[in-house]
Amino acid sequence: MLRSRPAFWIAFLTLTSGCAARPQPAPPVTIDVQPAPAARAPEPQAAEDTATGGAVLVWSSEGGGTTWHVAEDGAVLREEPGIVVATRRGEWRWEIRTEDVETSACELALGDVHGPGEGTGQRAHLVLRGAGARQEVITPPDADGSNVIEHRATVIGSVGPYLFIEERTYTYACGAHGFDGAGFVVWDAERGAAVDLLAEVPGVPALQREAAALLDAFEEIPVAARQAQDPPALVKLAPGYAARGWLRMTAQLARGACYACGDGAWSSYSRSAMVPIERLPARLAPWASPPPGVRAFLARTPGAPINGWSRP
Repeated sequence: MLRSRPAFWIAFLTLTSGCAARPQPAPPVTIDVQPAPAARAPEPQAAEDTATGGAVLVWSSEGGGTTWHVAEDGAVLREEPGIVVATRRGEWRWEIRTEDVETSACELALGDVHGPGEGTGQRAHLVLRGAGARQEVITPPDADGSNVIEHRATVIGSVGPYLFIEERTYTYACGAHGFDGAGFVVWDAERGAAVDLLAEVPGVPALQREAAALLDAFEEIPVAARQAQDPPALVKLAPGYAARGWLRMTAQLARGACYACGDGAWSSYSRSAMVPIERLPARLAPWASPPPGVRAFLARTPGAPINGWSRP
C-alpha cells in the first residue's frame, strides 16, 4: 500500500505480507583520526559558527555521528559532532528531535477499551551554518487512530548533497499484533527538495530477477511463489564506500510474505533481498570516485567507516 504525503513528506511503502523484527545496532567502532599538524590548523573557533572554506566534509555515523573537515592532503583541519554536508550555499547540519503524537483509545477483542497509548514521532531539519536557514526534511506522521505509534528517521548515508533517509513507524491498533511500516527518501540539500532516485535506477528488471532468485532460495515452494506474486519492488538504496573511497550502491527489493514469514528488513508482511547496483543513477556520477582529500584521509585512517562526503 502506498501512502502519499506532500512534496517534502515521505512516501511510506508497505507490502502486505511479513513480520518486522527490530534491527539491532552494530557495536561501536573506534576511529583513530590523526589531526593535522599544528602549522596547518586554523585558529580555534566554535564549530557552530564557522566553516572551513575549501575543505571536504567527511562524516561517519559511529559514536552518534562525527564530521571531519579534511584538507587536500587528508589532514583533519577540525572535527565536530553530528552530520554536516556541504553545498554551494554553505554547510548544512542535520538536526532531529522527537515530538509527541496524539493517539486514540481502541477496543480490544473482548470488548475492553484500551486507553490512548504512547505516541512519538521525529521531525528533522537541515540548518544552514551562520545564516540559520532551515529545510524541513522529515515530519512526524499522523497516528490515524492508532493506539500506539513510534516513528523514527535515520540518515543511512549520503552522496555529495544527497542524503539517504530511512523512516520506520511502528503502530498498534488493538489488533492481533502491531505493524512495522518503512519508508525511504533521498533529500537534495542543494535544492532543498526530495528526489525520486528510485525512478532513476537503471536496469531495475535485472535487479528484480536477481532479488527474486535470492528470495526463492528461501521459499519452500519457489515456483509457486513466483507464479503467485508480483516481482520484488525496489524500496531502498543504500550508499557505501570502499576502503579507498569509491562509491558503491546496494538496492533493497521487497515482496509480500505472510506475517510470520517476514524477515523484518522492511515493513511487516514482507521479505527483502539486497542486490548490488552495477550502474549508478546518472545524477550520482560526479561522486562515484573520491577526491584526493578523501583518498588521503582514508589512507591516514585505514578502516574508518565513512558514510558520506561532500564539498562546496
